[in-house]
Amino acid sequence: MRGVYFKNMKWQAAIKVDKKQIHLGTVGSQEEAARLYDRAAFLCGREPNFELTVEEKDELSKLSWDDFLAMTRTAINSKKIQRRISSRMKFEHYLEAQAQAKAEAEADQERNGSSGSDDTDTSPA
Repeated sequence: MRGVYFKNMKWQAAIKVDKKQIHLGTVGSQEEAARLYDRAAFLCGREPNFELTVEEKDELSKLSWDDFLAMTRTAINSKKIQRRISSRMKFEHYLEAQAQAKAEAEADQERNGSSGSDDTDTSPA
């Protein structure tokens, strides 16, 4: 696909404008990178990988190149931030669940009186 490459275990989109390579963003899939390139290609009058919808074309035709880049990068960065927050919340939830399980196990030990030793006298008479 045009404008798409795999680097550092991630899909990236880029386009060349005025002899300069412009990084459009790093995304999670090849198709997402291709669609990102397609939006930039439309603004530059180039052939896309996939056909854009009429709505996409209308939306893009209202943007300048700089507005498009700013909007695209903001959207990608906010997705990254959301993924980080989600990962952090999952980890914190995991830690809370571990602490709760440990507390419940300790409470069960106290209720059952199982301290690991037996109170009966087993010494020879």
